[in-house]
Amino acid sequence: MRIFRAIAAAGLAVSALAMGASGSAAAEYPERNVTMYVAYSPGGGTDVMAHTLIPYLEKYLPGDGSIVVENKPGAGGEIGFTAIATAENDGYSIGMINVPAVVTPLIQRTPGYDLDSFETLGNVVSDPGTIVVREDSEFQTLDDLVTYVRENPGSLPIGNSAIGGSTHTALLRFLGMADLEVTHVPFPGSAPSRTALLGGHVAASIMGLGEAGPYHQEGKLRILGTMASERWDEVPEAPTFKELGYDIVAGSDRGLVAPAGIPEDAATALAEAVRQAVADPEFQAEARKQLLPLNYLPPKEHREHLAETLTKMEEVWERTPWGK
Repeated sequence: MRIFRAIAAAGLAVSALAMGASGSAAAEYPERNVTMYVAYSPGGGTDVMAHTLIPYLEKYLPGDGSIVVENKPGAGGEIGFTAIATAENDGYSIGMINVPAVVTPLIQRTPGYDLDSFETLGNVVSDPGTIVVREDSEFQTLDDLVTYVRENPGSLPIGNSAIGGSTHTALLRFLGMADLEVTHVPFPGSAPSRTALLGGHVAASIMGLGEAGPYHQEGKLRILGTMASERWDEVPEAPTFKELGYDIVAGSDRGLVAPAGIPEDAATALAEAVRQAVADPEFQAEARKQLLPLNYLPPKEHREHLAETLTKMEEVWERTPWGK
């Protein structure tokens, strides 16, 4: 599988860097606690992933420090992303970024960061966008929802995790392809969007498969379609948009970064810990349990992915500008 080939190849590169770093410094890092900024609310997909990953990062980091999450939700993730970029670059501040959410503010305005503000440490998860409704919804299929929206343009409220965020832009791509119009209802993360859906305050919501899957399995939500390239084994009954006639693959990539300019030994230790954590069978089992679709990218490929996504989202902005 691609994920394991990437992990093996990255291991050679990261290990080579580690050999070049100061042995005593690398062995001691981290000497104290590391803050991990999460740009979304507690209980959302990024927060769940962070808490699932942290014990394994701590397992493979050579020092004695712990990793402590600090949630910084708001502005579609921009508040949290800015907190990462502007934190002290001493190796003791890191954070989770979501792609494309981290690049969309760069298209709309001039936020407190750019892509050069980050030291990429590796992507961990690629969570496909998923449209869900309550189990008792009148919409049994995606076609049911599409038919209703065609007959009632602009009237259906659909929740998302922020205007310009990963789920919102994924929804925009689908709506543009299908020539549909809905009412967008933004929330500061997928957890409050899901709560609003369960409470009947919106008719549908778009979130990651990992964020929707457990509630689907519990019989609380119904998945109408996922924007994955193929059906996922953990939720085999959930159809893809492609098989439903909409050629779209989109969602949220979640990975780890640090402020640019952190010490080389810290960057090396963190990148190696990410690689080893994703390769750990126990973490992989936990990820399956949490319905987190793993997709490891080593630091160099992670950085390239950010730049490529920025280009793609600029094209989406030209067709369907958000936030205007």
